[in-house]
Amino acid sequence: MNTAKAEVQDIPLDQIEPNPDQPRKFFDEGKLKELAAQFREVGQLQPIVVRRPQGKRKFQIIMGERRWRAMHLVDGATTVQGQVVKSVDDEKAFVMGISENVGRADMTLMEEAQAYADLVGFGHSAERIAEMFGKTPDYVKWRMDLLNLTTDIAALVSDGKIKPDFAWHLSRLTPANQKAAVTRYMKGDFKSETDASTFAQAMRMKEKQEGFFSDKELSEKEKEEKAKERKQAKGKVDHVERAGALLQELAGKTPTELAELFEGEVGKHLDAIERVRKAAAESVKKLRKAKAMSEAKQLDVRPELKVDEREGGAEESEAPSADAVEPAEPTEEELAEAAEELAELTEAADQELTEAA
Repeated sequence: MNTAKAEVQDIPLDQIEPNPDQPRKFFDEGKLKELAAQFREVGQLQPIVVRRPQGKRKFQIIMGERRWRAMHLVDGATTVQGQVVKSVDDEKAFVMGISENVGRADMTLMEEAQAYADLVGFGHSAERIAEMFGKTPDYVKWRMDLLNLTTDIAALVSDGKIKPDFAWHLSRLTPANQKAAVTRYMKGDFKSETDASTFAQAMRMKEKQEGFFSDKELSEKEKEEKAKERKQAKGKVDHVERAGALLQELAGKTPTELAELFEGEVGKHLDAIERVRKAAAESVKKLRKAKAMSEAKQLDVRPELKVDEREGGAEESEAPSADAVEPAEPTEEELAEAAEELAELTEAADQELTEAA
C-alpha cells in the first residue's frame, strides 16, 4: 500500500487505538522512553499510518504503534502525526504491520513465527511469504517450526534465554525431550551453543532411531575385536594429545625463531600442519556428535520433567588430581619432528573415526 499520497495530519492520541492483530506484542519500556526523549528534542520525524475500519469511530494503527506509545510519554502531547489510508482491509493491514516489524531487534522470534503462521491462515504459502518480506522459504518455515515448542520453552525463547539455533532443534523434538534438553541447557551442562544444538540433534536421531548404535548382540570374537579397536583408537588419541602439546610449544615461538629452527623446510612443515588443522577440525565435529549421541542414548527421558528457568553457565572444571603428572617439556629436536608426526597420527585417527561414524 503506497502511503506517499496520504496527507499527514495531527490526530488526537485518544482517537487512535492499536491493532489487536499487531504481530508485535512486546514493547521495550526503555526504548519507548528513549524515543519519547527524541520527540522532545527534535519532534516526530516519521508519521504513523492509520486506517478507520468500517463501523468504527476511532482510527486503528497499521504502522507505528511504537511511535504512538512513545508520544504518550511526552508531557503535554495530545496529538501524533499520522497518515490516514483508505481501502486497507484486515489482511493488508496485517501484512503492513509485519513489514514494519520483521527484522527489528525487539521483535521476538516467537512473534515473527506467529506472524508468518497467521499469514498462512490468510492462504499464503511459505514461498509467497518469503517473497513478500525478502526472506527465503526455508527461513520462513524455520521460524514457523518454533511454534512446535511447548508454552514454557517458547517463553524462554521470547525472553532471549534460548538462542535461535538451539530453539529450532528443540522444536523438532517431542515435548518430553524438549524439556529434558532445556533442563540441561538451563543448568549449564553444555559448554557452547553448538554442543547444545548437537545434543538436540542426537535426541532427534534417537527418537527416529536413525544412525544410532546397533543393539545387535555381539559374539565373543566380535567383542574381542571391538575391544582391540577401542584400545588402538585410545592409543592414537593419546599420541595426538602428545603431538598437540608439541604444537602448543611451537605456537609459543616467534616467526623468527621458527624460521631459524626449520631453515629450508618451513613450507614443508606448514603444509603438514595445515593438513593436521583440517583433519583436527573434522575430528572435532565428529567427536562432538559422538559425545551428544552417547549422552542422548543414556538419557532417561521423563515426561514430568520441569523446565528450570535459571540462567546458568557451564560449571567450572574440577581441579586436577594431586597425582597428575606434568608432561616433560619437549626438546627442540622433538619440535622439529612434531609437524610430520602429528599429521600422520591425526590422519590415522580421523580415518578410524570416519569408519566408526
